[in-house]
Amino acid sequence: MLKKEFEQKYGSPKQQEFYREFFSRIPQPLMPYLSVRKFSYGETMILSSDRSKSVFFLMEGGVYAVEDRVQSLPYVFTELTPVEIIGDYELFSRMEGSYATIVAAGDCECVAMPADLYLRWISGDGKALFYRTSLLMNQLGGQAAAGRQYFFLDYVPRCASLLLQYAVPAGNGRFVLPINRESLAARMGCSLRTCHRAVADLKKRELISLNRGKITVDEKQRERLRSYLEDELSRL
Repeated sequence: MLKKEFEQKYGSPKQQEFYREFFSRIPQPLMPYLSVRKFSYGETMILSSDRSKSVFFLMEGGVYAVEDRVQSLPYVFTELTPVEIIGDYELFSRMEGSYATIVAAGDCECVAMPADLYLRWISGDGKALFYRTSLLMNQLGGQAAAGRQYFFLDYVPRCASLLLQYAVPAGNGRFVLPINRESLAARMGCSLRTCHRAVADLKKRELISLNRGKITVDEKQRERLRSYLEDELSRL
């Protein structure tokens, strides 16, 4: 891949900023090792059990970071959107595996770079490393702030927040909550009766569906759950 090709292909303001501050600094001899990779919905990009051999620059679409090391309850703990760098956190922290399984949230496009070449380059480029550190700090800071805000929410938006985290892809654009009401109530910090009321409230708003007692959501419902939760958070 050529730098000129990247600059012409990705023209949004965020993509162009990423090019100026980061991508343009990649040494020219490394460019032939970069490639454009496309992933479809549900396709796995990185497994938590393995350290990724590639670092991905997410340019289009989105991905889910799934915590699946607790086998009884995998959950989506964040969604990443462009422009984001995926697969280098483990290089910096010297982890044996990966901090999460990364799956495509839809059709997405990345620029892939071999992990060993990426680490060799960025460890010697202070400006690129500073830019990457700023992206990481913004991401982690946002996740920490969201975690603190959760404790000030009422039970219905708490339930919505947990559904966005714990509902896992089940194919055909649908997500299913793999835990029972007792476990959901425990994570909400409320009684089982209050949990049932919260679920009924979300169903009445058509933000969720019930299939043989299982809570399910489709992509449109996920978007509406996000909007609902953002509105509730804005009132805190």
